[in-house]
Amino acid sequence: MEQIDSLYSKQDLISLFTKVGVKKGMTLEVHASLKSFGHVLGGSQTFNDALIELLGYNGTIVMPLHMSDRGEPSRFMYPPVNFSLIDEYRNGMPPFDKTDSETIGMSKIYENLRRRNKAEMTSHPVYPFVAYGKYAKILCQGSSSIHEPFNEKSIIKKLYDLKGYCLLAGVGFDSMTSLHLGEYLANARPYIIDGTSIKKEDGKCWTKFLDLDIDSDDGFLEIGQLLESKGYVSSLKEGSLELKLVPIEYAVKEAIEYYQKRYRYYRGDIRERI
Repeated sequence: MEQIDSLYSKQDLISLFTKVGVKKGMTLEVHASLKSFGHVLGGSQTFNDALIELLGYNGTIVMPLHMSDRGEPSRFMYPPVNFSLIDEYRNGMPPFDKTDSETIGMSKIYENLRRRNKAEMTSHPVYPFVAYGKYAKILCQGSSSIHEPFNEKSIIKKLYDLKGYCLLAGVGFDSMTSLHLGEYLANARPYIIDGTSIKKEDGKCWTKFLDLDIDSDDGFLEIGQLLESKGYVSSLKEGSLELKLVPIEYAVKEAIEYYQKRYRYYRGDIRERI
């Protein structure tokens, strides 16, 4: 029978976050796996309480609330949707709602932040974010267009402009959402047509939108290795748990350079690996 052999309290987490370089007043994109910590007293509530206390009044937390199951079902791979069910899937998907729509495969930490008073949320129906703290409203305001959710009007571009940091707590660089901005700015992906269900005055509507064919499995881990080799990453390892703190500005610039070196386009959107 398994037993609890170690515990993390709020003060333990504050100590860990401080050691890896998190400071008061930071604007912080956070990606975390609560399971990687073993047992946290109070779970996701304690995790977020620790971050909020450490960052203080001038700090801001940003987390993804991605709802990938709300996208175009014909593009699903894990698992794929039977072709005969595509229309039923589209027609049956309820419209996006900031309060009621659920994330898929995301950490409880993100949902806990979403439920907090004064938390703000972006309005994209497939790739929303939640923010809490000083710059939460500024970060979550922006273009009402659902096209190109990670472009130069997105919340991750604002994180870049604010010289924010990304905390990876028990997860790898392939979870770092802000690296998608590098894919956009490098023109490293072809366009795709995605889709989702949204509310309209006369009811719900399945709506198509343009996006790049973003892919965190193609390059994000290698970009992380480059960032570490250049000394941009602060790392902390405690047992099997590993934390990394990364400046978003340098990460995005490294991503742009990485993709521009490896890909080029010809005859429209046909991609060729160099």
